[in-house]
Amino acid sequence: FTEMRTDNFVESSFWNFDALFQPQQHPARDQHDTFFLLAPQLPPGYYTKVKKVHSQGGYGSQGYRYEWKVEEARKNLLRTHTTSASARALFQLARQEKFSPVKYFSIDRVFRNESLDATHLAEFHQVEGVVADRGLTLGHLMGTLRQFFTKLGISQLRFKPAYNPYTEPSMEVFSYHEGLKKWVEVGNSGVFRP
Repeated sequence: FTEMRTDNFVESSFWNFDALFQPQQHPARDQHDTFFLLAPQLPPGYYTKVKKVHSQGGYGSQGYRYEWKVEEARKNLLRTHTTSASARALFQLARQEKFSPVKYFSIDRVFRNESLDATHLAEFHQVEGVVADRGLTLGHLMGTLRQFFTKLGISQLRFKPAYNPYTEPSMEVFSYHEGLKKWVEVGNSGVFRP
């Protein structure tokens, strides 16, 4: 695995949400969940493709059927997840003349406008991994996650279908916690949409 660049805590709504096909009216974009700041440049040409998929669909999706606004995409924020780094890395990979398989990872801070309690903080670290190759399946993803968590000493795992705007299929990962005597979520995952 090669480490992705995550040296930008300030991110645009485009990379944090739009490039990951999260609709502009999604509740996660609300100021109650996200720390907004002030505006960046977007990659010309690419943002028009993202706009088209949001508005009209493509790649097997019918889209969200709404008027996508570049003003919304240009809003700056403290990133809510490191998946924006994955979106940037995959964008750069797609721009290469010849495709070659890659494995990326990152571990870095993210920020959420959360009410603080025993299970929620406004700042925490996220571990992210991306594998890009042809012919990969959900079984490959599950095997990679099993190996990752086993190396951390977490071996009792369950996978549950979930919804993420940017992956299909998507899964939450749960592990049995001996101290709590219950299953707790330890991760989220999925196969990126085309």
